[in-house]
Amino acid sequence: MAVWWGILAGIIIAAWRLLYTRRLDWQLARISSRLGRITTRRSNVSAGKQIMRQIYKVVKASLLTGKENEAYRAFDLLKLALGHGLGKPGEPSRLTTVVYMALKSNHPDIAGHGIDAFRPLLKTMAVAEIPGAVEQLGLIAVISLKQRYNFLAARAVEVIFTSLGVVQDAGANVAAMRALRLIGLTALRRGDTGLIREIQAKLAGLLAVAPLGSAAHEQAAWVFTAWLHRVIKSGDTTLFEVITNYIWQLADKKILTENALASLVTECSQLAGIISLNPYSQISDAISMFSLGLAAQSKRIDVWRQAVDGAGHAARMAVSQRTLSESFNVVYPLFETGRRMLAAEFNSGPLSDPFRQQALYILVRECLQVVEFVARKNFTTTIVDIIDQIYLDWMNCQTNAGQQKSIKKFCQLIFIYGMRLKRRQKRLTAEGSGFNSGSAMTDANREHLKQLGYLF
Repeated sequence: MAVWWGILAGIIIAAWRLLYTRRLDWQLARISSRLGRITTRRSNVSAGKQIMRQIYKVVKASLLTGKENEAYRAFDLLKLALGHGLGKPGEPSRLTTVVYMALKSNHPDIAGHGIDAFRPLLKTMAVAEIPGAVEQLGLIAVISLKQRYNFLAARAVEVIFTSLGVVQDAGANVAAMRALRLIGLTALRRGDTGLIREIQAKLAGLLAVAPLGSAAHEQAAWVFTAWLHRVIKSGDTTLFEVITNYIWQLADKKILTENALASLVTECSQLAGIISLNPYSQISDAISMFSLGLAAQSKRIDVWRQAVDGAGHAARMAVSQRTLSESFNVVYPLFETGRRMLAAEFNSGPLSDPFRQQALYILVRECLQVVEFVARKNFTTTIVDIIDQIYLDWMNCQTNAGQQKSIKKFCQLIFIYGMRLKRRQKRLTAEGSGFNSGSAMTDANREHLKQLGYLF
């Protein structure tokens, strides 16, 4: 008897499924017919609301029963309806719900159709509602990344940038940058460099055509600093290079404004101080070099002072916790940047660069302050001893033999300038020190330094 009851139950279930499938087909055909009539002639608002409810009902039913063909057809009808302006307030949230259902039911391709439905919606919805739609797309991208559907996140990013081309609205731009910031942070956490590069490429195109007076550049800088915080926290050198190289390209092409560069330098200076306390960090030197390079690119003395102060603060914090040799990688950016600027100054010939000359002066003073700070840690050492130790550590870490002479020149400049400022220490000599073995300064170099005010 139980067997017969089982067979009967199976027949009933099979019949119900067949009937339900046919019912979905019938519903889709009926909705398609009604939608055709609505889009060809003006209909009342209630008719539009009713047909939208029916479409969403079929979408959900198709996903729950695993009917992929019906789900695709339902999403096509949804796109058509949204394209004719039948979307209602709160439509992005409803669309996000069905996309999430598709993801939960392991139908990522169908979820992609749901993401594409945002395109016609963005073209027909009110401008004031676009920021909400962009936020929903950002949410979908984050969920997709967490479920390892990276291609869906990339599709959502593409639609977000589409929204920026639909309308020039401050609220939409802010919402887009906020979404890109969150998506980028999630991608960095997942190690998805491909998505990061895709966002960067699209952002570069957006910033290249943005008016200089717009807030897009500062908003982009805000996105970049959040990403830098993330990669520095994780210590991922590869991702750090991906982001910093991209910012370098924007700076070289003059795409970023001065204010955007200044805000990036401010954040990097603070990050340099934080990361300097980590003796195992492989980014502590790179962040200071990056900050100093951006400041030099800005050609603004106020920004340069901030970068130099940040790098100097990071160097002093590092040497206060460890020995000079152990923390040399944090000290290195200041001296290496100074070496490059001094070499450029000597090689400039009759050409004069007021910014570089003033920047070099500020940098030399900061290097001297770091040397004095280290010397005060041990009363038995002098600035000559510290400069000599820096010189030896510097020579050991450099790989280009052509830099040896310029390294010696910069160390000699620090010593000469320090002796000029501290006349009471005139009896202090650099005899026997490595950096002063054989003067690297030519007569032309000394004459140049006299003109700049470093020598009498």
